[in-house]
Amino acid sequence: MKKRIIATLLAGIMALSMAACGAAPAAPAAPAEPAKEEAEAPAGEAAEAETEEAEAPAAEAGDKPVVKVAVMTPLSGETARMGEQYKAAIEAAMKVVEEDNMLKDYTLEFEFIDDKGTTEGAPIAANYALDQYGCNISIGHLLTTMILADGQYFEDAETTLLGIVSGPASVSQGWEYVSIETGTDYSAADSLIDYLMNDVGSENIGLVNINTEGGMSAADEIERYLKENYGKDLATHDQMTNEDTDYTSIALNMKNANVDTVIFWGLTQSAGQLCYTAVQQYVGELKAFCGGTNLAQAQCIDTWKEEDLDGVIFPVGYIPDPENALQPRLREYYTAADPQGQEIADVPARVVDAVFHIVTSLNNLGPADPTADGFNAELNKQIRAASFDGIQGHFDFSANTNGVGLNVMNIGHWVGYTHETIK
Repeated sequence: MKKRIIATLLAGIMALSMAACGAAPAAPAAPAEPAKEEAEAPAGEAAEAETEEAEAPAAEAGDKPVVKVAVMTPLSGETARMGEQYKAAIEAAMKVVEEDNMLKDYTLEFEFIDDKGTTEGAPIAANYALDQYGCNISIGHLLTTMILADGQYFEDAETTLLGIVSGPASVSQGWEYVSIETGTDYSAADSLIDYLMNDVGSENIGLVNINTEGGMSAADEIERYLKENYGKDLATHDQMTNEDTDYTSIALNMKNANVDTVIFWGLTQSAGQLCYTAVQQYVGELKAFCGGTNLAQAQCIDTWKEEDLDGVIFPVGYIPDPENALQPRLREYYTAADPQGQEIADVPARVVDAVFHIVTSLNNLGPADPTADGFNAELNKQIRAASFDGIQGHFDFSANTNGVGLNVMNIGHWVGYTHETIK
């Protein structure tokens, strides 16, 4: 049995009712009761794709053509919480779109499709989105491996997939119809090195990275960028697994190399505490201890001592920024829409910016028929050329040819157990 709910923005009215969210959205009009119906799974697929749509109350539905947006996210299983966050993010973004009358010529309809949060679930969700729902554009997935599993489906269908991932592999396949809604790990690495060299004054950098393909490619980028832009080599470089727990030899090597800055990339938050403790014992005080986005996650609160976490630096897409005019409303609306009442974080912020990306691209495209042949391809051209200000910062997809638009990441640090913006 599959559950469908439909979410539509109509001119002058915004009401997004999401039964699975369990929270009543703040909207000018009361939402209609969700309708349920059965739908068949994609032909040849043993597993079913659960879907949910949310429907706004009837109004002048014929005024604007409907653009169908498939949202592929976990709706069941261990990562179902992420599906709630996707829904809250879209509700918050659409409330701002409606309030500011941002979308000129179209109505957006969202269908939430359960990708199970797994690589195996991604192609099933993609088949449903493309073949049964007939989406004009799609948002989704938690993992780069999921993008790799179904990116070719969207390429063959000439329909855009906006990935909610940062892995460089997602945009290195040469696909024209895959873009991502944050910076890549390369962008994060480059932004971090610029900050360390220009603002911190780092002289001798020691790098510890996870020995996965993603970790090693990020390490290669750090080495390349440091050498080409600042004429420096890493003072030390070590690769570890998440099962490794002894950082004594690494810390001693750092001491011998006079390391004053440590980059801890891709490993677990608990491993970060182990590395920090060893460095403090054998190296002493540093100019900076920093990580990739691994050390920006809330799990640090559970795995680090507060006095040790204080001052740890990280690159990140979203971080509370008093200079970002969009953030106050979006943070308020997201918290109201989230069943757990939490603050918006990095991943749902990417979903918010995916909505703004779509709205900007549709406005640039102008009036057209979403059911016409070639509409999706024309929309993708605008997706790849869009420039807009989002909750994470400024996006310019025209600056690259690989579907990346957030070219400079924010830099933040921990103040106790709280994030604060540095740059």
